[in-house]
Amino acid sequence: MGKYVDFYCKDYNKELKKIVNAMLQRDFGWIAQKDYDDFYSYAAQVVWECEESFDETKGISFHNYLLPCISRRIRTRITYMNRGKRIQKDDAGNYICTLSMEELGRDLSQGVDVSCLQRDFDLELAVEGRSEGFQEKRVEQYMRGLLKVQRQIVQMKMERIPVSMIKTRLQLSDKQYRKHCRELKSFASAGMLYRSQRQADCRKGEDMADTQVHSMESCKTDKISIASIIKKIDRRTIRFDHPLQRESDQWSMAMKGNLISDILQGNKLHPLIFAEQIVNGAAVIWDLDGKQRCTNAYLFYKDGYKVSKNVRRFLIRYQLIEKDAEGRELLDEGGYPLVKVAEFDIRGKKFSDLPEELKDRFLDYSFNYDQYLNCTEADIGYHIERYNDGKPMTASQKGIARLGTRFAEAVREISGMSFFKNVGNYKTSEFKNGTISRIVVESVMTAKFLDHWNKNQEIMCGFLKDHASMQDFDDFREMVLRLERVLTEETAVLFHARDSFLWFGLFFRFMQTGQKDEKFTEFMSAFSASLHEKRVGDMTYDELCVDKKTKKARPTKDKSIVVQKMKLLEKLMFDEFLVNAY
Repeated sequence: MGKYVDFYCKDYNKELKKIVNAMLQRDFGWIAQKDYDDFYSYAAQVVWECEESFDETKGISFHNYLLPCISRRIRTRITYMNRGKRIQKDDAGNYICTLSMEELGRDLSQGVDVSCLQRDFDLELAVEGRSEGFQEKRVEQYMRGLLKVQRQIVQMKMERIPVSMIKTRLQLSDKQYRKHCRELKSFASAGMLYRSQRQADCRKGEDMADTQVHSMESCKTDKISIASIIKKIDRRTIRFDHPLQRESDQWSMAMKGNLISDILQGNKLHPLIFAEQIVNGAAVIWDLDGKQRCTNAYLFYKDGYKVSKNVRRFLIRYQLIEKDAEGRELLDEGGYPLVKVAEFDIRGKKFSDLPEELKDRFLDYSFNYDQYLNCTEADIGYHIERYNDGKPMTASQKGIARLGTRFAEAVREISGMSFFKNVGNYKTSEFKNGTISRIVVESVMTAKFLDHWNKNQEIMCGFLKDHASMQDFDDFREMVLRLERVLTEETAVLFHARDSFLWFGLFFRFMQTGQKDEKFTEFMSAFSASLHEKRVGDMTYDELCVDKKTKKARPTKDKSIVVQKMKLLEKLMFDEFLVNAY
């Protein structure tokens, strides 16, 4: 018996039970006490395995090496335990999915984007398992494709937990809950249940294909009026929410005003770029380039804003049919309407303020567009990045285009969490320019892949696409929720655009200790008060942030600096604060 096994497993697993009990009580309070012995056995096996694989030269203690291994084994076993609630066998011995629409909640049937669904697809039958028997692997693929919060919703529904309680436990608003439920029923998610293995393998091959090799796509060119765009947006037959695209409302008011001026003048604008993606036989049209033009034209039509006073050309000339005092059109000798040239100042005007002639001109204006056909996800990502070259797209936004659709969706969902809007010290502009998404990416890298850190956002996102899993993003979302519960006003200010990734990464390492999260908040307070000046070896944290020779601030994203900061923060937390706290 090795020394570590002897320490943790002696006296009937005395030390090991402390670790397991803390993990189960904190994260899985619903597990019955009678099942604890099983988890003690699993954990004991992990101790044996870790003693064999532990490398003392790596500079990490055995305890810190052991904790995440036990945590992963516990989560794996709990996932296996819950599988039986999701999957059953029919009389023929085939696995079937037992999730019913009743179990998932009737609100799943509301607000579904039917344009993305095949007409002959009956989702209720499919999810209930009555349309065909699903293989266990296929159901697991479906569940893995969901965000953690969505899997939690499904689990709670199966346990007959009321909707109101689900929203309370997961801290979801009505809107957020409905959004997740729609995604549970979406064709992209539920389609995994009935997609043939050959289809799944083909899709996997597409995702793994070199981005330098394009699919058998072709392109068509045509025109589309603003009136038609408005109708398609309202009907959601054109989608502007691809996860690799940047957010809407990126333009300044002056840029919006100049767009409206150009449209009303009839000036030629750059063509729009669309991509047609076939999802299980149904066509989905994604806007790849021109999102700002389309969405801002749409918002103007809805009286969403006024034309800026700084617009370049504000006097719009148009033909006006002359009328008499009673409002009747005046005709010439040939019976044709008499017209005159009028001018209208569009500064400070909404769409509803325009003369009818200019309203008609606005709605009749047509964009040229190119539409790529039969696109894969790789094609869409390639075109989004290509068409945004040379435009004011931030490094963060370009990086997201390299992340891949599933991970980009996860980043966007996490970026919208209340922590970033209501707790952290972030600016409003940082939600529009991609900064919050950058923070999420950097934080996942710092927490899980620090050795592969790269200050180039595109390279970092490319690495995550190839090496990360959805579980990595789920774990980060859990971290955010836990921090939101314990941060004080004093410590929340440390979570800003520059250093957030360091604190998230440090909290991930703190979590492995099994201590209460409040203790981390206490450390942050101590750091702000004095520990930032505490000398560790020959360096303080403050000194690490400044170049000794130039006396200027060091680059904050260089790998060497990031690694040094993390190691110093770890020493301050583990060797100075936590040790002295007891």
